Amino acid sequence: MLMPEKEAKFKNCPLLTTKDDKFRFCLGSGCMMWRYLETEKRDDTDKGYCGLAGKPVGAL
Repeated sequence: MLMPEKEAKFKNCPLLTTKDDKFRFCLGSGCMMWRYLETEKRDDTDKGYCGLAGKPVGAL
């Protein structure tokens, strides 16, 4: 799902857990899996996605 990074930071990440197995929030561009739709822009409002599941259907 394409979304701005500031919105993604409020989504749960299945790879980040605490010691008591609770999910943590997405790190956005701080994560190696985060991909921006346009490679030249790096702003909180630029749309991106988690690369863990591959490219979303709406991304070209």
